[in-house]
Amino acid sequence: MSTKNPPSRMRRILLIVITYGTMLIFGLVENIKGVAYPLIKTEFGASYGQQGGFVALLSYSYVFFCLIAGVFLGRFGVKRSLLSGFLCCMVGALLVSVMPGYAAIGAALFLVYAAFGFFEVGVNALATQVFTSRAALLMSLLHFFYGAGAVIGPKAAGFLINTAGFSWRHIYLFTLPLALAFFIPALLTRFPSGAGESAPAVPDQETGTVKPLSFLGALKLPMVWAFSVMLGLMEVVEFSSANWGGLYFQDVYGLDPRTDGAAFISNFYILFTISRLVSGFAIEKIGYMRSLFIAGFAAVCIYALGFGLGARGIWALPALGFFIAVMWPTVMALAMNFFGRQAPVITSAIIVLSGAINSAIQFVIGMTNRFAGAAWGFRSCLGYAVVLVGVLFFVNSRIRRREQGAEGSGA
Repeated sequence: MSTKNPPSRMRRILLIVITYGTMLIFGLVENIKGVAYPLIKTEFGASYGQQGGFVALLSYSYVFFCLIAGVFLGRFGVKRSLLSGFLCCMVGALLVSVMPGYAAIGAALFLVYAAFGFFEVGVNALATQVFTSRAALLMSLLHFFYGAGAVIGPKAAGFLINTAGFSWRHIYLFTLPLALAFFIPALLTRFPSGAGESAPAVPDQETGTVKPLSFLGALKLPMVWAFSVMLGLMEVVEFSSANWGGLYFQDVYGLDPRTDGAAFISNFYILFTISRLVSGFAIEKIGYMRSLFIAGFAAVCIYALGFGLGARGIWALPALGFFIAVMWPTVMALAMNFFGRQAPVITSAIIVLSGAINSAIQFVIGMTNRFAGAAWGFRSCLGYAVVLVGVLFFVNSRIRRREQGAEGSGA
């Protein structure tokens, strides 16, 4: 994939460092909540109902700001989107430290979650511009840095509170120096043309003139929806293990979520993180589409085996983590190749749509548990994995058709 004004080698290295650093901050700040949220509930005496609404509001704000960030990126470019994320994160962290009440804390964290939306869309869009070779490897490492931040954040927060004697308010303040360390280089660095200075341009089908591709314009492209459904189903397979796996083994087989369920989730994410670190090398050799097929078929087989084993499936199903970890970075790399210079805006649209699809299906899984029984919500993921394989065949056929058309035209 080419850009209109590709960065020099040193500037590209700096942009890669900014990309990885932003993802590290994203994972670190987001997962501080594992330590902070219980302490916030205790300090303000919130009920479980209030806490549930608090968490749900912040979760929805993240999805909302992914949409806002996608529109913003299409109009103002990736650089401004990324800088907006840093500003929201730093201002939100400052406000958390001084807000007096429960609702006010929620408002401050709302701004922090706005930063997450800009980070999610902006980082992946920037990656499409700077990962010009070995994209799957670099994308896998990108999401490994999020996982590293997710591990460091709660550990650091726990140390600051339990050992250093700080309050939960202070742990958000301690993220400011790290955010500034990457905000300043991002502010001073010139981004590639099309990433930070102007939106990608595509020919208008009716007039033949060239005009910028907007976020809303991306939503009109059928292949954007095909990629979104593909990625959305992949997210269903990934998040369902954490959302429903422990509950499934508790309600269906009576296993203790504090021990067996915790081990299930822990094993899943250990394999997930290892895969993100090492699988990129294999993906580059095997090929992007072939790697997705392997991961998709593996998910179907592991689900079938895990559910067939009954309670003993708790030891087989964590293997999903290794193969699911391949999916997101490989889809992003595939989109970079397929959409070319349009990728920054288009991948932001894909991220928003796939998140909405995943959220809708997670709700359907909950309703499946309610109306069909506790055993069938998580088990229904086998069906979603089968549909995912079908979507992979469809996307692959469209990619091959375009490649054959390019060859036939002499391109």
